Amino acid sequence: MRMLDCIGGTCTRLTVVAAIAAACAVAGCSKKEPPPTTTPLSKSVEDAMSRIVDFVVPDGGVGVSIAELDVSNMTMDDFRRELESFDAENVTVWMPGENHWLLVGWNGTNQVSLAAAMDVFAMDDENATSPPEVFASYAGMLEDIYPAFASRLEGTVLPEWFVTKEIPELPWLDTSRIDRDIMRRTLAEIRSMQIVRRLVLEGNIIARSATDKKGEEDAAGKWAKAMLRNPRDPMLLERLDRLNRNAKGFLEVGKVLQAMKCYETIILVNPKDAAAVRNFGLCLRKIGRNEIAEKVLERARELAN
Repeated sequence: MRMLDCIGGTCTRLTVVAAIAAACAVAGCSKKEPPPTTTPLSKSVEDAMSRIVDFVVPDGGVGVSIAELDVSNMTMDDFRRELESFDAENVTVWMPGENHWLLVGWNGTNQVSLAAAMDVFAMDDENATSPPEVFASYAGMLEDIYPAFASRLEGTVLPEWFVTKEIPELPWLDTSRIDRDIMRRTLAEIRSMQIVRRLVLEGNIIARSATDKKGEEDAAGKWAKAMLRNPRDPMLLERLDRLNRNAKGFLEVGKVLQAMKCYETIILVNPKDAAAVRNFGLCLRKIGRNEIAEKVLERARELAN
């Protein structure tokens, strides 16, 4: 656990230094063979962590504590010990990535002002993330996720174990300074982002157990639906980034078919990804499918314009 304490009205922005091992998203990228390279933490997840911090400490964050967790090798017991060692009374859990999570806690009755957070986001012209999109990563408070420990699940922890079926409440969010209509629209959008995240997780669950092409396509179908509704979900972007990195790694060692499978999955999820379409076309050239390769490359040029 890496801690950040927001004391005296200031909070240092998170810098994520952990790295994650590359892992193929679906069986087509070969579950039997380890991925050829190790990839760094996805920038989408690192950016999402930063935006979560921006949201929860818009006014300086006096009394707020934040811990960054890499749960990639954590058992349920390990994770529970981390939660119990986190020194805060009111604790929220955030999951921007599959393995990289945040704990945010307050002592006392501190609440996050939605109005203040919206003002901070409105002044940041460099990032298109909206306040509701931050909540794609929200899992709930400790009381929301603790029931998972009663299930006696084995193996390293997975995000879907701690995401509740019902959308969690937000008792720590102060909406008192927000116009009623704006508040209703914002809360509705937060709910939408939560629903999309559950689609992403459904895809992840299917991909993890996929043993044939149908399973792979079912997983990609879930991710594609999520992409249409929230193309900036960091866990979804992390998945696509991982596929892209795996594809490049496979190409470096001459595994063209495995690389093609990764690019194919990216295209199924996001048909407008010009780079993935182009790379798929180049792979077709490598295996001698020149006629169809030219058609695919032409489509890539259309998308890029």
